[in-house]
Amino acid sequence: MPQLADLDLLLSVESYGSVGKAAQAHSLSQPAASIRISAMERRLGLRLLERSPTGSKLTEEGEMLAKYARNVMQAARELLEFGSGSQTSYAKRLRVAGSPGVSEHLIPEWLNRSGFSFGEARVEVQTGSVDTLRQLLRASHVDLAFIDGWCQAGSQVQKQFGEDMVTRYICDDKLAVVVGSRHPWATRPRPLTVQELASAPLVLRERGSGLREFTDELLGTARVPRSYVEFPSSAAIKQAVATSQRVTVLNISTVRSELAEGRLHLVAVDQEMPARPIYAAWSERWGLPEYARELVEIAASKGSPVPVFVPGQKNKNSRLVEARTTTKI
Repeated sequence: MPQLADLDLLLSVESYGSVGKAAQAHSLSQPAASIRISAMERRLGLRLLERSPTGSKLTEEGEMLAKYARNVMQAARELLEFGSGSQTSYAKRLRVAGSPGVSEHLIPEWLNRSGFSFGEARVEVQTGSVDTLRQLLRASHVDLAFIDGWCQAGSQVQKQFGEDMVTRYICDDKLAVVVGSRHPWATRPRPLTVQELASAPLVLRERGSGLREFTDELLGTARVPRSYVEFPSSAAIKQAVATSQRVTVLNISTVRSELAEGRLHLVAVDQEMPARPIYAAWSERWGLPEYARELVEIAASKGSPVPVFVPGQKNKNSRLVEARTTTKI
């Protein structure tokens, strides 16, 4: 009989299209993963993989074995859940993943509002690109994933995840111009023009990031030389802006605590700022466990705040309104 771990490894190769990536997901070296799959091929007398320089894919026999392996792994998971259900310390378990911004700024708050006690629940949170999240879901390494539109346009999320995935709209996350508390724009009485924004000394995300793409699109109409500093994380950008006379463009979900503390301030702009949706996604085959369903409902009701500007007043006199739309797609 094949070992459960070997069957799980084979399913990961199917999801990732690579023995190396599957090995990494299982904390194995690539040679060790190849040896285990080769040993399983010898035991079963089947050729399971077609290997090439660009990756690995399952043979027809491998696909048939994978079909049975999914049923076996599901039964094994149900058995483990039954066994752990009798132990109060493992009564709650949730495996969730999200785009970097969602994992860092929104999932922690949603978890706290869901009533989870970290002393009683076993909660595992991972992060990654849209492709990584899709692979984690298909390999059943997570129960639920949250994807933001800065990584992938909302209309394309469902297409990229495929027909075997269920997606649900959670909320919109809007871009906003942000400055430090000592910047003169912190108390500016009138909206900022895009021309003024493009002419200011900026702090931006690195090229290739979704946020940078939308920022460049926003500033593209202003044909003036731009002075800017690039950072690879929103945390570094916030620190740089809070202690300087520079300006940045960030999504609202990443600056909520700094706005509440008064370290950062929103600046109104004379045009509509772009917003991108956040979605929840899960496997149609595996469905949503109870605690994952609870988290989706909390996320949909809590959402992400949308700024309401009060010209000439500081943020402490402004309001952050929470989006509570729960439309399904």
